[in-house]
Amino acid sequence: ILQDTVGGLATGDQSSTNYTLLAGFQSLSEHPTFTFSVSSATVDFGQLSVSSVSSGSHTISTSTNAPLGFTTVVTSDGELSAGLSTIDPVADGSVTAGSEEYGVSLVGTDSAFADDQAPTTSGLTVASRSSWKNGSTTTVTYKASITNGTAGGSYQQVLTYVSTGNF
Repeated sequence: ILQDTVGGLATGDQSSTNYTLLAGFQSLSEHPTFTFSVSSATVDFGQLSVSSVSSGSHTISTSTNAPLGFTTVVTSDGELSAGLSTIDPVADGSVTAGSEEYGVSLVGTDSAFADDQAPTTSGLTVASRSSWKNGSTTTVTYKASITNGTAGGSYQQVLTYVSTGNF
């Protein structure tokens, strides 16, 4: 096993907007690593109420040595729905009791936004980082509220998380 080298000139990491240079023999030994996990496959709002915002959470975790970090996107299969009835996605940045709306909020150093936003069929970035990170965790809290006119039912939505290392 080779532990060290001598005589290398201009070794080390260098980067610009579009490129990263890992110069020197020791840089060749780094192998790309990437792990991603979701703490729970389901989130239950429980009984929705006009007088309060219902919520449920899980965490997403990413670890990578990718020099340019990672990006995590959530994509929905459509609106939060029960049969033909739907609950509208949040439009004003805050899920509010007494309004019919749903969305997600994020907590974590690599969270992509600070207000409430709704997952879309085209994708919503929920976490990102521009450098490597070992153990980035973001808590995703799902929120829903209804009005007296909201149809009853078991509302559901399928969300798909995709996290990509930016090598």
